[in-house]
Amino acid sequence: MFVVLVLALAVGSFGAFLELFLPQQVAALAKREGSEMQLARNGATDVNTSLKTLWSDLSRGAIGLSNDQLSSDQALAKQVAVNASTALTHVQAAQAYMAQADGMPFQFHSPSFVVTDRPALGHLQTSLNTAIRLANAASLQVAIAQAMDQNTQGLASLNGSLARNDWAGGAKIAATLASSVKLQQNSSQNPDASLDPLWGKWMDAMSSVVIDAQQYCLAAYQGQGPLAQQDASILATARSQMGAALSTAQADVSAWQAKTIQPLLDVASREASAGGS
Repeated sequence: MFVVLVLALAVGSFGAFLELFLPQQVAALAKREGSEMQLARNGATDVNTSLKTLWSDLSRGAIGLSNDQLSSDQALAKQVAVNASTALTHVQAAQAYMAQADGMPFQFHSPSFVVTDRPALGHLQTSLNTAIRLANAASLQVAIAQAMDQNTQGLASLNGSLARNDWAGGAKIAATLASSVKLQQNSSQNPDASLDPLWGKWMDAMSSVVIDAQQYCLAAYQGQGPLAQQDASILATARSQMGAALSTAQADVSAWQAKTIQPLLDVASREASAGGS
């Protein structure tokens, strides 16, 4: 009799677990998952709106924009990355709640919200990861543009020294510029920046101008007339090549954006829409 009673209690407890406790737990997890998913959806929508604004600003290329615009775009790029990362944590939290619900024992199939929401969360995750990639690319491009703007101003100072026959001053400016331009040449090769290689060729051309100007200054400072005259001719050719490289890079901006950036923007937008439905 005792055994029968214990067995009845066990069966009753198990039945209560299946009928009451289990559905309540799954429902609680579903509510938490739904809340996190909505936050992720809202975040993805906001991120994509900001992302479109950011790359609209950079549609003509970061190099050549004003300092104020570059500073504004740098701040926006960093904010997009932060917001995308925050939204991604909501995706991961929702996925964790789904895993808990799906892993609860004595279920014959996955809870309905898991089946419905899992693909949507996958779309949101793809969108946000793409947004982070684009935000980082924008941040790197803007940083390069800001540095190259300073280098361009330095080059103007160098040209001023040459015009005044300030050979010692020109040589010092050229030495500083050579190191600075070299840093940006290295930065431009970072694949995460997604920078048009034609801008790298312009930097190479500027580097040649700076080095040739330094050689010209040193020869003139040392009174080596014939060598200085030869270096002046080489410098003139390098300046012409730098101007041509700049024009070529500027002309390629739209084509490069369409090839490398727009497809990623499309992925981020399309996956955010798929995750929001």
